[in-house]
Amino acid sequence: LIEQGGAIIVYPEGTLTRDPDLWPMRGKTGAVRIALENDVPLIPMAHWGTQNIMARYGKKLRLIPPSRVDVIVGDPVDLSPYRGRPIDQQTLVAATELLMQHITALLEEIRGQQAPETR
Repeated sequence: LIEQGGAIIVYPEGTLTRDPDLWPMRGKTGAVRIALENDVPLIPMAHWGTQNIMARYGKKLRLIPPSRVDVIVGDPVDLSPYRGRPIDQQTLVAATELLMQHITALLEEIRGQQAPETR
C-alpha cells in the first residue's frame, strides 16, 4: 500500500487506553518501524469525543444526542536522527517515545488539559 502511494493508520498503543482519564499509554514500535523501513513520513493524529459515542470496551452505540468528535493532525515527526541507523530495539523505542509525545501534545491541545507526567 505504501509503495503505491497510500497511507496506513496505525494506533501505536495497539489497544484501547487503559488510563482511567483516557490519556495515551506507552506505544508499541510498529508505526515507527513501518516509517523507518519504508522511508515514509510519520504523521501524528489525535481524536477526542469518540468515548461519548461508544464507551471504551463498550458494545452499544450512543448516537442520540449527537456527540462532537474532534480530530487534529500534527506535523510529521522528525525521524531524521533515527534514519540511516540500524533499526534495533533501542532506536525503535526512542523514536516511538517521540511519536507518543507528539500524539499526547495533540490530545492536550484538543482537550485543553495537561496529560499526566508519566504514561
